[in-house]
Amino acid sequence: MKKILKYTLIAVLFIVLSVGSGFYYVVHSLNRTDSRSSDNQGTSTDEFIKGGRMNILLLGLDAGTIGASEEHNRCRSDTMMVFSIDMDKKNIKVLSIPRDTRVKIQGVGIEKINAAMAFGGPDLAVKTVRDFLGVPIHNYVVVNYKGFKEIVDAMGGVEINIEKAMKYDDNAGNLHIDLKPGLQVLDGDKAEQFVRYRHYPGGDIDRIKAQQKFIEALAKTVLKPSTLLKLPKIINTIQENVETDMQPLEIASLANLARQVGADNIETFMLPGEGKYISGISYFIPYQSQMNEMVDNIFFDGGYSKVAVLNGNGSSGIASRIARLLEQNGFKVVRVANADSFDYETTTILYPKEKKDDAEKIAKIFTNAQMKEESQLQAGLTTVIIGKDIN
Repeated sequence: MKKILKYTLIAVLFIVLSVGSGFYYVVHSLNRTDSRSSDNQGTSTDEFIKGGRMNILLLGLDAGTIGASEEHNRCRSDTMMVFSIDMDKKNIKVLSIPRDTRVKIQGVGIEKINAAMAFGGPDLAVKTVRDFLGVPIHNYVVVNYKGFKEIVDAMGGVEINIEKAMKYDDNAGNLHIDLKPGLQVLDGDKAEQFVRYRHYPGGDIDRIKAQQKFIEALAKTVLKPSTLLKLPKIINTIQENVETDMQPLEIASLANLARQVGADNIETFMLPGEGKYISGISYFIPYQSQMNEMVDNIFFDGGYSKVAVLNGNGSSGIASRIARLLEQNGFKVVRVANADSFDYETTTILYPKEKKDDAEKIAKIFTNAQMKEESQLQAGLTTVIIGKDIN
């Protein structure tokens, strides 16, 4: 599915930066000692390879358990989007993942994908999305519904046309939705009701369409001249309610990009699939072949031989150096990370059966690399594990 949006950059969080606030944000952030972005070191996000696409995982949290203390509240990700950004071509592709998507979560088992956040926070959510899609995730952004409401209120509300009445009450979850049809300005509370409403004929698919519609309406609100007058309050609200491993200068770079991106260079996509009940539990089941094709077109622009590079000898910077070497030889490196240990003596190329030709081409680049066929590889990626024979 394709939709034209004017600005969607990092949804609620960084869209405001596209109207010229990048410099203010950087100065403001560098002067703060409690910025959340400085407290999230050592996460599982991948190293960004210059020249490739930057992939940012956006997680919008649900309300969690009513009455639970903040530090013990296990919130799930009610909204999950991956923003794939090409800084050189100035285009943005956004993939929405239904919250009920059935996946395998490391250390947990088969679950809905939104449970990864509850079991292991942003770190596990990043790992789960990366393993599921077979793409690198370079940064994450987390916003809870309290923050979402405060950000919308700081902007003065969002004007949107509601097509039909939305009514739902969940006393156990303390969720009460009562929205009338028609063109209206939603404050933070009503905006939360709109994006959390789930009782559509098409289930999560229709819900994601509604969320994308809200982003479009939000974009129009941001473009109003009156938004600039509210900028200091908006920035403060974002910083108080957003968790991210991005640094201020990185955010400013994206803000600058947002100002240059044309309407025709932003596309939104939704994971293809259907709802099914398995053992009495409702899941979203992706259409695997269509999903693979969509992932290839969104994140790799199609046609590349994709490779993962893992550091198996412990030498600093070795994985990035080998990644650049492979890029120079026509391969698309989609992940750079550490292997399960630094004890690999010989460089090893793991490959699925159908990628043997790629593995043989990679083997010619190295002197003594070993090849090993593996059926259980992340998204079928050919994987180079660097051994101590390379330094």
